[in-house]
Amino acid sequence: MTIDITLLGTGSPIPAPDRAGPSTLISAEGEHFLVDAGRGVLMRMAAAGVGAPQLSAVLLTHLHSDHITDLNDVITTRWVMTFEPTPLTIVGPV
Repeated sequence: MTIDITLLGTGSPIPAPDRAGPSTLISAEGEHFLVDAGRGVLMRMAAAGVGAPQLSAVLLTHLHSDHITDLNDVITTRWVMTFEPTPLTIVGPV
């Protein structure tokens, strides 16, 4: 089994024009897992060839703003691109 790990963004809470917020895409056997949803994640996912509807789950490491800034965009875009109410598993701290 091949597991691909793509760093989508490694930025900080301070905006920078050449860096996206923290997020990582893990892909294996047709499944795609997003770890954190920092600023710009959807554009970086598109560049990696994965759309929001293809996500199997989102994993949040912690709830700092720079790690969850675009979570709502991921959820909304997933729905807008398919108009299907397919549940998206989101795992994170309580």
